[in-house]
Amino acid sequence: MLNDLRYRLRALFRRNAVEGELDDELRFHFERQVEKNVRAGLSRREAARQTRLAFGGFDRVKEECREARGLAGVETLAQDLRHALRLWRKNPGFALAAVTVIGLGLGANAAVFTIANAALLRTLAYERSGHIVYVLGRQPGCELPCDTGRSYPDFREFRAQAKSFEALVAQHFLPVNLSDASGLPERYPAMLISANGFSAFG
Repeated sequence: MLNDLRYRLRALFRRNAVEGELDDELRFHFERQVEKNVRAGLSRREAARQTRLAFGGFDRVKEECREARGLAGVETLAQDLRHALRLWRKNPGFALAAVTVIGLGLGANAAVFTIANAALLRTLAYERSGHIVYVLGRQPGCELPCDTGRSYPDFREFRAQAKSFEALVAQHFLPVNLSDASGLPERYPAMLISANGFSAFG
């Protein structure tokens, strides 16, 4: 595996040397086959002709060798890179614009996926998060659930009568002001919850 990777990298960066080695190797096999045909009783010219017919042309054999060693893809990549660099040198403004657009597209995709993953795909960090529901009251005359808040005695009454829920947790949003070491106050979003909140959320 490591030798294969080294060979491919060498073929990418030292293409002429690898091609020369391939030519030498094919020529060696060609000559050996010619010698074998000569020993079988053919003339040198006929032996070379028969060998050439058997080989089917050096270019085709070289292409098959490249494919067998996995170099066809590497060579295509190298050609594409060389072509891209030539175009970049000819028109650097267009290349910069293309790279910028691709970068912006990738950044936008990453941002959208991050938001979608956090909001839609990833489950909440609670035990059995799919079983958590948010219950709202309904104000008379309001089509949508218009939650005007309930008193704590109401919550205790709901909890006493609820049969469909494992637990009910009361919550109330209450921003708070906290001071850091410098004494400057900062406003933070906060929430008051009933005492069973932590055990209910696991």
